[in-house]
Amino acid sequence: MKTSHEFPLVHRLIHWGLAFAMLVMLLTIFLRLGWMEKNHMAAIIQQGLAKISVTIDSKQAVSIAKMIRGEMFQWHIYFGYAVGVFLSARFIYMAKCGLHYLSPFNPLASLQQKMQAWVYWLFYLGVTASIMTGLLLKFGPESIEELAETVHKLALWYFIPFIVLHLAGIVFAEAGHDKGIVSKMIGGKS
Repeated sequence: MKTSHEFPLVHRLIHWGLAFAMLVMLLTIFLRLGWMEKNHMAAIIQQGLAKISVTIDSKQAVSIAKMIRGEMFQWHIYFGYAVGVFLSARFIYMAKCGLHYLSPFNPLASLQQKMQAWVYWLFYLGVTASIMTGLLLKFGPESIEELAETVHKLALWYFIPFIVLHLAGIVFAEAGHDKGIVSKMIGGKS
């Protein structure tokens, strides 16, 4: 089944809004796991204070580090809400427009299109789980916090492979039968 890849403005706004929001969230995760990791930051704080002859213990330095990165991590929460809005808009848009090419059960779809659809639906399932567990972490009962946090942290394991598959798919599409797909996703038409 050949699909027409002309993307209306609403489709493109949802796509790029979701992509941007998720990339900001990914940046906050990498900052939190890397350079802004609390023990790493605590060591930097202690070293900096030692240069001006101020000494604090590790517990105090970690407390300061948590305050600093807590401000940064608020962006993770704000953009998490944005992801929820964009994903909801995506589902509403798909239901309204009947985007059959995203159905893995479409009998007219090729095997490649069915595989692409499965990848997208697995991605949407993962994003939905991330949103739900994020909301549970923010507003849910303390009794399920540990489980919700564990599931929420697993998001990295579906998101990174999806980005890689998505980018590889773009390269293959541009090199093959869908030349100009990037231009169409930016401008609507080639």
